[in-house]
Amino acid sequence: MNEHANIATKPKFSAIWLVPVIALIITAWMLYQHQINKGHTIFVKMQNAEGIVAGKTEIKVRNVKVGLVDSLRLQLEQNAVIARVQIDTHYDDLLTEDAKLWIVKPRIDESGISGMNTLLSGVYLELEPGQSETRSTLFTLQDEPALISPDVMGKRFSLTANQAEVLDVGSGIYFRNYKIGQIESAKFNIDELTMEYGIFIFAPYDKLITTNAIFWVSAGVNISLSTEGIDVSTGSLSKLIKGGISVDYPPNSHAADQAQALNQYKLHESFSAALEKRFDNADFFLVEFEQSIRGLRIGAPVEYRGMRIGTVEQAPAQIERDGQPLYFQQNTTSVPVLIKIEYGRIYEQSELAKTYWQTNIEKWISNGLRASLKSGNILTGAVYIELDFYTKAPAAQLVQSSVYPVLPSVSSGFTALSEQVTDLLNKLNDLPLSKTMTTFDGTLQEYRLLAMEMNKLISEFNQKDIAGDTKSSLGSINSTLSQLTSSLKQFEKTLTNYQQGSGMVEQLTDTLEELESLSNTLKPISKGLTEQPSMLIFDKQSPEDPEPRKK
Repeated sequence: MNEHANIATKPKFSAIWLVPVIALIITAWMLYQHQINKGHTIFVKMQNAEGIVAGKTEIKVRNVKVGLVDSLRLQLEQNAVIARVQIDTHYDDLLTEDAKLWIVKPRIDESGISGMNTLLSGVYLELEPGQSETRSTLFTLQDEPALISPDVMGKRFSLTANQAEVLDVGSGIYFRNYKIGQIESAKFNIDELTMEYGIFIFAPYDKLITTNAIFWVSAGVNISLSTEGIDVSTGSLSKLIKGGISVDYPPNSHAADQAQALNQYKLHESFSAALEKRFDNADFFLVEFEQSIRGLRIGAPVEYRGMRIGTVEQAPAQIERDGQPLYFQQNTTSVPVLIKIEYGRIYEQSELAKTYWQTNIEKWISNGLRASLKSGNILTGAVYIELDFYTKAPAAQLVQSSVYPVLPSVSSGFTALSEQVTDLLNKLNDLPLSKTMTTFDGTLQEYRLLAMEMNKLISEFNQKDIAGDTKSSLGSINSTLSQLTSSLKQFEKTLTNYQQGSGMVEQLTDTLEELESLSNTLKPISKGLTEQPSMLIFDKQSPEDPEPRKK
């Protein structure tokens, strides 16, 4: 009886408790499957959501849909938009940390018109996978589309510009007017105050980029003025609109070794500026001028008889000695100018030219080599420095100062011309011309009186001779002869002042020599005006650097 009672009191197991458990498991499984099928969630930060619609804007790779924008919301600081994007499950390997996203919309640039299909379908986000193996869930939307796909063959290089004009991303790189690459990135370095460009050179043209290649900004329009008239040449339409970068080798040189990828180059503002930077093998010298250096600019040429051998680096030289500027030193009135002698301009083999210069410079100075200022343009006042031999220059030597060696100089140019004119006028003013003219006037007056007395004497003598009064006539003649003798002595004294070796003659001789020197100084100006009548308006046309020939 008790056993039956115990059996009756045991609770019976009911299947009703399995229903919620199974439902919970199924729900969890469905949520898991939904989350798996939903894909991976990433977030894209952008400045604004123009044209992007949640639930509609797609993510594509090579025009294949790989995801969808799920939602849009403002960042907490409300200065950007965060888009939540769902990427399909099979494409999680595309979400590398160096992947790029940008909006595909209608664009017009130098490569043509693109994205016109989005006018009807709406914009979409293009995803370009990267090369990294690290995955990421946060990306920043690019302002411009990626220009170069990772599967495009070629090499990347970097350019740094200090003064060249700013170029846009996408501007072309040209080798002898043929496009071989383009600018991939551009940014301004606020620490170095330089523009930094990343460029891509397509294969096989990347072989053209060598260690001795030079880069410069090529304008869309080139204008040259010559005696034959004005020549205007234009490049391609893309060059005219956006400009570009040209690359080539220095004149009369061949391609050197191929450059390694990511090699860095300088970007120059023009071809001529690029050529100026070739002459790195150089020495610095100071030239101390005892005259005004007005018109002497940084970058002005240093020439030897018309052949450029260097460049003005600082005018005046910004160098200190004992904590003071050089041109404020005691016991000196000169203004120092820093110049650079560039040996590559003297001879193609710069090391040979350097040895030749350093071996002979002291001998040249002892023989009269001096630096002087010459006028390059009368109207603008631009001047340059010329080295030449002056045999009558005072003895000098190369001074080895604690800063740079000092080359001796002589006064020349319009400053020296002005000094000569001033000195000549001072000498002319010092001549006793007034006193001389007064003496001449007095002498002439005496000779007029003497002539009148002689005429009167002869007339009286003739009359008295006829009357027989000879004795009285002789007395008058003696008196007249005495006056004549006195006048002749005075005339002799006057002429003595103008005899050879006298002070007056020496002054006149010095004045004539000054006039001759002034004439010699003016001859180069007259010759320059004859050869180039426009030198009063335009700067002096310096001849091109001669290209030395190898032995």
